[in-house]
Amino acid sequence: MASGAAVVDVWPVSDFGVGHVPGSVSIPLRPVFATWLGWLVDADTPIVVVRNADQDPAEILWQARKVGYDQIAGELHGGVDSWRAAGEPATSIPVISPCDVGSTAVLDIRQDNEFDAAHVPGVRHIELGALSAKASELPAGPTVVMCGHSERAMGAASLLARAGRRDISVLDGGPQDWADATGESLEVEV
Repeated sequence: MASGAAVVDVWPVSDFGVGHVPGSVSIPLRPVFATWLGWLVDADTPIVVVRNADQDPAEILWQARKVGYDQIAGELHGGVDSWRAAGEPATSIPVISPCDVGSTAVLDIRQDNEFDAAHVPGVRHIELGALSAKASELPAGPTVVMCGHSERAMGAASLLARAGRRDISVLDGGPQDWADATGESLEVEV
């Protein structure tokens, strides 16, 4: 990281939320991993991967290379456990229930068409792909980041943490989960 490499953590959202290498970018390993890698990490940046033991390194490498990421510098052997064992600090980003949002500011990072179809009333909307450029525009204070299912939201929260935000959490689920839990209606853009 000191030499400019990006640490890309491919853990599931719940694992990343509990503890991860400070400054790492969360991009859970799933079929769209390559797409979000392309959105969130510059292709010329060397990458160090953090993965769970049950996540296939060949799958990670294949997905990265199919979108032009050839500078895979390696992986953190032993993951966050070895990081901590070496005396290095880990950090966390809470994943919260839709019932726990309350009056906290919410940032919806879904794509425009998803947001327009249905969203939580009063939320701020910035697409994930534009978040790094617009992070400084966000007001200070606690913020819950949301998407459709939590994966992109954790990626956004990790970018905000890299930008210095410490008062962020991720919604477990999406807008419909919030509506179901609170009994409130979603808004639709017309």
